[in-house]
Amino acid sequence: MPTLTKFEKLLIKKLKEGKTQREISEDFFTEGIKPHSLSSVEKHLTTLRAKFGAKTMFHLGVMVARNKAV
Repeated sequence: MPTLTKFEKLLIKKLKEGKTQREISEDFFTEGIKPHSLSSVEKHLTTLRAKFGAKTMFHLGVMVARNKAV
């Protein structure tokens, strides 16, 4: 399983709650978590997909579940 940063773990947690990228960005802003811009969330999701070797967001979800990440 890839090594995840604290931010990536928070991001995965929000995804598991069914949040959209925009909702995650808004939640991070409200919770004072930086970076919180939509583009930052998108970039970190791209990094997560690369770490897990996932081609799509759905594939990332499957890989996270298989690896019991977070």
